[in-house]
Amino acid sequence: MRPEIYDYFEQALELGASDLILKPGSPPAFRLNKHLIVSEEEALAPQQMYDLFLPLINAEQQVELRDKFFVNSIFSYRNNKSRIRYYIFQQREGLAGSFRFVPPQVPNIRQLGLPDSLISIAARPRGLFLVTGPSCSGKTMTIAAMADAINRRFARHIITMESPVEVIYSPQQAVFTQVEIGNVIDTYFDALTNALREDPDVMIIGELKERAIIEQALMAAETGHLVLSSLPTMGAAQTIEHIVSMYPPGKQDEARGQLSLNLIGIYSQILIPCVDPYQPPKIAYELMVVNSAMRNLIREKKYNQLNTAMMMAKRDGCVALKESLERLLRDESLDQNLVKSLLQEIEE
Repeated sequence: MRPEIYDYFEQALELGASDLILKPGSPPAFRLNKHLIVSEEEALAPQQMYDLFLPLINAEQQVELRDKFFVNSIFSYRNNKSRIRYYIFQQREGLAGSFRFVPPQVPNIRQLGLPDSLISIAARPRGLFLVTGPSCSGKTMTIAAMADAINRRFARHIITMESPVEVIYSPQQAVFTQVEIGNVIDTYFDALTNALREDPDVMIIGELKERAIIEQALMAAETGHLVLSSLPTMGAAQTIEHIVSMYPPGKQDEARGQLSLNLIGIYSQILIPCVDPYQPPKIAYELMVVNSAMRNLIREKKYNQLNTAMMMAKRDGCVALKESLERLLRDESLDQNLVKSLLQEIEE
C-alpha cells in the first residue's frame, strides 16, 4: 500500500517546490522559489502525524525520535527522482516534519547563475574557500557546482564530509569519497583527521561549526589541499570576524595570521525572490578573491577596509555585495522592498 506521505511528495515535485512543511493544525505548505504556498487542503490532525511519518523512519530512528525528540536524515525517493532530506521533530501540537528536495543531478555553475570566477577558483590546487550566506540561500548547491567544475576538468580525489550526505556525484574525471557524519563516523573532527590519511586533493566540509574543525581545515589547506566549506555568515568581513572570534583572545592573532595565509576567497550569497512565485529567485552576492593587500588587512584586523580593497580588485573578480544589490535594483521582476532593505542594512 502506498504511504500517504508520498502523495505530498508528489505534489511538491509537481509544483517544483524546494521544501515541504507538514505540521499539525495547518494544511501542507510548500516552499516555491522562496515563496511559501499554503495548500487549500484541510489542516493536518495531530493524531495522524506519527502514522504519516512512520514509513520514513526505521526502528533505530524511532528510538531516537522518542529519546531525542527529533530525527534528521535523507533518503532516495522513486528511483532517485529526488533525494529528500527530512527533519521530523516534536513541537507544541505534536510531531511535525520539514522536507528538503535535493535535485538528482548536480547543477553546474552557469545553470545556477553563479559568477564564472568560481570555475577558476575551483581549479586552484590548494587553500581554503568559503561559501557563506543565511539558511536556505543555496550554499550546498554552490559548493556542489564547484565540485562539479573540478569533476569535469581534473583527475582529483574529492572527499566530502556531510551530515547527512545530500548530493550524490557521478564521477567523470575525479574520484569521490563521501562520508556521512553520524552514520559511518562520529564527528567532523574524526572525519577530517581520517581524510588527511586518504590521499585527498579536495576536501568538502559541510560546515565549519566549531574551532577544532576550523583548525583542521586550515591545516589541510596549509598542507596543500583545496578545502571548500560553508558558514551561515554574510560578507567577507563578518565571516572572518566570526572565525577569529571562535578562538580565545590569546590565540586570535595567530588565527588571523593563519587565515591570511591560507584563505583564497569568500563567496557570500542571498536569494532574492521574484514577485511571481513561479519565477526562480536571483542571486545577490559578494565575492572576495584574496590578494596580498587583503591578507595584510586580515592580519592587521582591519576588516572594515576589505570592501574598499574589493572595489580596487574588480579585475581579479571581486564583487562587493552593495554593487550586486544595486544591479538588482534595476530588475523589476524582483521584490524591490527586500533589495532596498538589504542595501539599507549595508549602508548602516
